[in-house]
Amino acid sequence: METLRLRVAYDGTEFHGWQRQPERRTVQGVLEAALAALLEVEDVALHGAGRTDAGVHARGQVASFRARTPIPGAALKHALAPRLPRDVRVLDSAAAADDFDARRSALARRYSYRLLRAEDPLEERFAWRPRRWPEPAALEAATRVLEGRRDFSSFRSTGSSESNPVCDVTKARWVTWDGGLRLEIVADHFLYHMVRSIVGTALEVCAAGDPAGGMLAVMEARERSAAGPTAPAHGLCLEEVMYPEVTS
Repeated sequence: METLRLRVAYDGTEFHGWQRQPERRTVQGVLEAALAALLEVEDVALHGAGRTDAGVHARGQVASFRARTPIPGAALKHALAPRLPRDVRVLDSAAAADDFDARRSALARRYSYRLLRAEDPLEERFAWRPRRWPEPAALEAATRVLEGRRDFSSFRSTGSSESNPVCDVTKARWVTWDGGLRLEIVADHFLYHMVRSIVGTALEVCAAGDPAGGMLAVMEARERSAAGPTAPAHGLCLEEVMYPEVTS
């Protein structure tokens, strides 16, 4: 048995998220079925670095599994390609250390959230167009105060698991892209719907006179009811997962 590592990209529009679910099309389910057919085994247990929700995209999802295979790790991506649908691609594949686990070995993850300024049928699948366009400087002020090690309970959706609400956010900045604005956010871990809740809240508080103060007040409340609405899933993308150099 050896441990294999995959870097995966997918358009999440037609998926019910990453995690395997009975009777539903998921990224994990599609990949596991393709791997099982390729390796001629009954099943493959694939572990993903992030459990993206329905409609969320990825450019840098990482997954790992253990199997016996005569196919070299680097060749797996090519062998899998004809067995995968058009909305999933394995970008890289490699053998990994025996103790590597895509989720547990991760040091940090980087997500992006795209805001679309004007109607664009080619971009609206991957970016959200809010009704009212925000002032970029106000958005930046609202999210920059999130950087650091803080309690993000206010941005966790109700009904989520009781995971540690304290996250170390090393970056929360807005940059421009051709279609509008994009939030780049990096943290050691994320809570359920955290990025989408941050985006919805930032849009709400940046309309006030003190966006930074408004965002800090929401955070200090430690209550989801204090935050703004959850932004739609289709603007969110898992861009990258970071690992120690020994497992990269």
